[in-house]
Amino acid sequence: MQMKNELEALLTQPDPLSFTEAKIQWLLDHIGDPDGAIRDDLVYTLLARGFMAGGFTTGQKQLIARQTTAGEALFTGQGSESDLIFTRSFTALLGALILSADAESAFLTREQRQIWFAQALKYLPSETDRRGYVPGHGWAHAIAHGSDFLDAAVQHPAFPPAQLPAAAQAVSAVLLATTAPFADDEEERLAVVWSSIAKLEGGEASVIGQLQACSQQIWTSYEQTPADIQYYYRVSTFKRVCEALYFLTPNLQAVAKAEIDSYFQQMGFRD
Repeated sequence: MQMKNELEALLTQPDPLSFTEAKIQWLLDHIGDPDGAIRDDLVYTLLARGFMAGGFTTGQKQLIARQTTAGEALFTGQGSESDLIFTRSFTALLGALILSADAESAFLTREQRQIWFAQALKYLPSETDRRGYVPGHGWAHAIAHGSDFLDAAVQHPAFPPAQLPAAAQAVSAVLLATTAPFADDEEERLAVVWSSIAKLEGGEASVIGQLQACSQQIWTSYEQTPADIQYYYRVSTFKRVCEALYFLTPNLQAVAKAEIDSYFQQMGFRD
């Protein structure tokens, strides 16, 4: 309780903040706290200020990066629906912070950076808990946070261009595994990843290829089993991603519009 009180007092102080090792350890230990007030308002807020407003020293940032990947927190409890979703989801959000901060002023080693890139590519398509807001606990939002994490990775200047197709495919994997509608604007967060990739040299072709291949698989499944509601949800989710892409990314407007038009035609809204 004393440490929590000390950290709450930090919230009222101006940047840059100063953190002891004990304070940092407490924040990492509570990154997935089921109490949304602790997790969102205290832990994540202070981690964000530490990374983005000069609160952490270079050594502290390196320590956080090493400790987080060593613990495999991104994948703990994966495959079941439990409170461990908060640990995974907010570790993904921490990963986005780490990569964004490193992009502005490098502190990760080359090896650390590659580990974070690999985890960003792996986490989003492997997450099966798709809850958004969880009553009594606040935001889980793992697909949104995983998208933010992958987006921070692809926007990092050291992200390997050869891995852009894998990043684009990670979004496809989420869409192809959809069995129920998203409730909290996850589609837009997924679209941002494709949008960021398409703005990079060599990325546009990867996104268009994935988008068209994903479309073909989604529509084939729907046409073969139109009575199965999960395939309709898959089509509908894909359409919403394309709508977001249309407004986010001028160089994808033509292909996005073609998919949107196809949806309205095949659903009987347009002759």
